[in-house]
Amino acid sequence: MMRKLYVLAFIVFFASILYGIEDRCVATVGNRIIWDNDVKERADVRNTSYESSLLALIAENLFAIQAKKENIPVSREEIDNRLNLIISGYPSREEFLKFLSENGVSIDQYREIIADQIRSEKLIAREISGRISISPVEISKKLSKMPEGKEIILLNKSFNDIAQVESFISKLKEKQDQTIAEMNSTGWIDSSRIDPAIMQKLTEAGKGKPVIIKVSEKIVLYILVGERQNSIEEKYMRARKEIFNEKYNALVSDYIEKLRKSIPVKIFDKSLEEQIFRE
Repeated sequence: MMRKLYVLAFIVFFASILYGIEDRCVATVGNRIIWDNDVKERADVRNTSYESSLLALIAENLFAIQAKKENIPVSREEIDNRLNLIISGYPSREEFLKFLSENGVSIDQYREIIADQIRSEKLIAREISGRISISPVEISKKLSKMPEGKEIILLNKSFNDIAQVESFISKLKEKQDQTIAEMNSTGWIDSSRIDPAIMQKLTEAGKGKPVIIKVSEKIVLYILVGERQNSIEEKYMRARKEIFNEKYNALVSDYIEKLRKSIPVKIFDKSLEEQIFRE
């Protein structure tokens, strides 16, 4: 499913340029157009704000234009490997080609979209990721400021209505091992990855006690079945990841500002432009 969404995100953008799908142009980056529907779709799929999604699309177009301007090489093999990876998410190659055809994009056009993406990734690796270094001293300082955390194992199962949940809980009391086998397990994960409100309810309920949470149109049953303090390795990896993300975001922001000096970016809503490029 994620691969299909990944493919569709490119197709919608490309097809809208080719065929003039009715939409509202909200921004331009160089000679590329960013459409309102594309921003909304990205915000919906990734659960981010409209402003964040627009900034991400602007950044992606800036990177693609700059990468092409610098003639960053992309081999046929690299494109084929990426294309084959995407196709592997479909029942068959024919189904993938049918999907492209239904969205008005040829295989050659889609290859160029992939080439754009690979060039951008190489540019980002060179200008941003490759410039990040993290010292043991930085990790030690980060570790000293991090609260003591813990790892947990959660079981969960989704239901359509409360009657199904109550029936399952009754079954759980009668045939615990057999019923637990029907639930999904997270394995050991850091408790910080769980919504704090859900984590609080799980802690209050205690280990082995069912907790019912309404999520959108579904009702989810959670059970906390395991708890332990974070391992040294887990804390180290968390600290390193946090430092990397902080440095990465700062470098991305600086690089976007640098590219805007040579590649024109126009946002047609002035208030939106102020929010996105706030000094």
